[in-house]
Amino acid sequence: MVRWLALIALLAGCAPAGSAQEGHGVILLYHHVSDETPPSTSVTPERFEAHLEYLDEHDFEVWPLARLLNATIDGEEAVPDKVVAITFDDAYESVFTEAWPKLRERGWPFAVFVNTDAVDAGHSPYMDWNQLRKLHENGVTIGNHSASHGHLIARQENERESDWEKRVEADIERAASRISEEIGAEPDLFAYPYGEDSSALAEVVGGRHEFALAQRSGAVGEYTDPLSVPRFPMASGFDGMDRFALAVNSRALPVTEAQPTPTGDEVRGPVESLRLKLAEGGYRQAQIACFSGGGERLETRLEEGPPHALNIEVGGGGSTGRNKLNCTAPASDGSGDFYWYSFQWVQTAVRD
Repeated sequence: MVRWLALIALLAGCAPAGSAQEGHGVILLYHHVSDETPPSTSVTPERFEAHLEYLDEHDFEVWPLARLLNATIDGEEAVPDKVVAITFDDAYESVFTEAWPKLRERGWPFAVFVNTDAVDAGHSPYMDWNQLRKLHENGVTIGNHSASHGHLIARQENERESDWEKRVEADIERAASRISEEIGAEPDLFAYPYGEDSSALAEVVGGRHEFALAQRSGAVGEYTDPLSVPRFPMASGFDGMDRFALAVNSRALPVTEAQPTPTGDEVRGPVESLRLKLAEGGYRQAQIACFSGGGERLETRLEEGPPHALNIEVGGGGSTGRNKLNCTAPASDGSGDFYWYSFQWVQTAVRD
């Protein structure tokens, strides 16, 4: 991670971070806020407080999630220079005991995405329905995170596509019904378990939700797919203040189309290359750089436009499981901010 941040800083000429983010917003993703939970999904209470202090000291506005999505993607209202939304996946108890008091003190909204089977079973360290009702009664957004928190993109052995669709739809509906029964309001927003989305899954999710959130870095803007919305994940090792500042000051790289080779539904074997179509914007096109999930810089070729096309050689294509690449470009206004785009695929098989 340090290597990747150093490369980005070098490309930017080490300019100080600025605030020009018109038309863009950033969504932050947390899970646990605790010293006693797995570091891979946790930030400490002290680090979480430091994040909030940064937002406060740098004059960020914290908006309800739905408002940010409607403003940036649907263009329902003007977006201020610095705006973020705060989200939590899985409804862990530390959100109630540690995060909520810090956010409530500032009067800041946030959203919690609930996988309902775990709550119904009384598993620790999840919140119970009484705690979730109290959050809802105090204006917290309660979203759908499926009932089972399973790998929804994957078919079971010998499962037909139509049966997969019915199973996944029933899982999502079961969660929506439980949330509605317990808190008295149907969830409008969805977050993919493990951040695993695909166009086939998005079609199912989109049957009842206008927006669905993923788990990969990037800002939100007018070209963001409403059923594949990026969020910056925050967890130990990836929650340092340098990365946090880089994240909340980022802007959405205006990618209008992503074409992987070989083609597929984001659930496939190795991706060999990726072609991005780019709209005009306030970014330095000649300084676009792309990195693998491990931080290695990838070979790219930019075609003249407009529209511009960026061809990215992915190389080995990744490993089994979730794979990501990130593309960034410094803002042309000299602010030091970065335009950002992430692409994810879930590799289920490796070809010979």
